[in-house]
Amino acid sequence: MSLDPADLADELRLDIVSYDYTPRYNVPPGSFVPIVVERLDDDGRLTRRLETASWGLVPGWAKDTKIGFKAFNARSETVLEKPMFRQPIKRRRCALPVPGYYEWETTEEGKQPWMMSAAGGDPLFMAGLFEFWKQPDQSWLVSTTILTMEAAGHLQDVHHRMPVFLDRGAVDGWIDPALSSAEVPPLLDATLSQVDPASVTRHKVSKNVGNVRNDGPELTAPVR
Repeated sequence: MSLDPADLADELRLDIVSYDYTPRYNVPPGSFVPIVVERLDDDGRLTRRLETASWGLVPGWAKDTKIGFKAFNARSETVLEKPMFRQPIKRRRCALPVPGYYEWETTEEGKQPWMMSAAGGDPLFMAGLFEFWKQPDQSWLVSTTILTMEAAGHLQDVHHRMPVFLDRGAVDGWIDPALSSAEVPPLLDATLSQVDPASVTRHKVSKNVGNVRNDGPELTAPVR
């Protein structure tokens, strides 16, 4: 999470930036991450925002936030039916802009982490969902989850799952809150069909990333 919101404002046509930016290079579930959403403001105008969300979806009916640690990913194959996700997929879709993410390959020597990033150094956009949960102090917790799909191309050499990537042109349609429920399944199908694993590059990184206490740009450096 090392993307400066100032660098995203023009590209994403952001109206409001409320994401509390702190560069981080080792971001586990439960951390706060940026999400791009479109919501109505107090005057009824549609605004595009970069908001802060807790990574791990907490549905409105949850008794506490612990459920979020089991819902940092949502399988695209079942997202339309799962009770936790079937409402957010209809009304609360978001995009997560990141410079890259880590994935672990299981080898005979143990797990080897890889850094996945967009070819050319542009941000990666991941399809996500978001939700609101009323906290005991009556404030609202915003939480999010990342959609995943079966890995394809060279990414399946590392892991059998991968995020649902959005190209820049697909971000606008994915986060559009005006779509009807009937339009969501075709949107999901179209989103999955445009995912191109060749747009993602990868390199091995240090196993130090396996300890969340380690946090620094050196974690993203290539190793042999």
